[in-house]
Amino acid sequence: MELGWHENVSTPALVIDYNKLVKNIETMANFAKENKVNLRPHIKTHKCPKVGQMQLEAGAIGICVATIGEAEVFTEKGFNDILIANEVVEINKMKRLIEINKKILVRVCVDSKKNVNNLSKLANKENVKLEVLIDIDVGLGRTGVKPGEPVLELAKFIKELTNLELVGFMGYEGHLTYLTDFENKKQQTKLCMKMLVDTRDLLNENGFEIEYITTSGSGTYMIAGRYPGITEIQPGTYPFFDEHMSKCVPDFEIALTILATINNQTGKKNFTLDMGSKACSTADGKPIFKDYPKSKMTLLTEEHGQFKAGKDDSFEIGQKVELIPGHVCPTVNLYDFFNVIKDYELIDKWEISARGKNY
Repeated sequence: MELGWHENVSTPALVIDYNKLVKNIETMANFAKENKVNLRPHIKTHKCPKVGQMQLEAGAIGICVATIGEAEVFTEKGFNDILIANEVVEINKMKRLIEINKKILVRVCVDSKKNVNNLSKLANKENVKLEVLIDIDVGLGRTGVKPGEPVLELAKFIKELTNLELVGFMGYEGHLTYLTDFENKKQQTKLCMKMLVDTRDLLNENGFEIEYITTSGSGTYMIAGRYPGITEIQPGTYPFFDEHMSKCVPDFEIALTILATINNQTGKKNFTLDMGSKACSTADGKPIFKDYPKSKMTLLTEEHGQFKAGKDDSFEIGQKVELIPGHVCPTVNLYDFFNVIKDYELIDKWEISARGKNY
């Protein structure tokens, strides 16, 4: 398939289809508006202020980040409402959090008394007020306090400390993301949301005034975002989507691909690309070919990707092809910029400013 723009792009390269990106962003924004739920996109997928700004312009109220490093980058780029959807435990990171808090509204999640106590001491020392959300484990088993009484206990502990304000809860049903049986996913997601809302009710019966509940990702947003009592969703993958996610959520188009060049032919149907594991994460499987579904990747080493051509597929050395990553988030983190394509023309390059900010 003739790409038109490919001669201007050195490979391996990340490519965004601008029209599909815009459509994906609008689809999620429209869902949030129609269901009267706030949208706070998680930027750990794209790590790009340009994409984040597009999300805000479409109606998002702020952003989520995974790390202090991401929060610092987006603060510098003018974003002023950031939720760190994670715990910040290391002392140096907590100090950086406090510095961000002096500039913008930044909230952080907590799930232990020790962490809460240390945050309170630092906030008190710097004479700042820090807003926190209790992270509730709804089944993922990665972080968070168990729902119900354990949350109430931690909330009471926070209430007694200075310079911290409990403003809400966060829960993430990430263990349900890739369920393909929608009715099963719907039932289990609702059970997770019930844990959050029931815990909110328990705290409010005990003198708290909690309304803010943030949750969900691109795999379950359509269920969580409609559940009574959920005030905010934080999907991340939806602007780009990927091969793995597209199997279980039909709402979005693949807007990001990897452009690679065929460098070698090693057999009648065997070829080698200039795209290896340093250019494409295999966290959720090998990438697939965009326009050649019968061709299959067989091996990714550091600098090379080997594939077997489909029975009726024809390739030649020097040809450029597009591939869809299995998991887009760690793949994006391997690159410095996106090549932006609109109507088969290269229109821009966007910096991935938070690339590598894992600390």
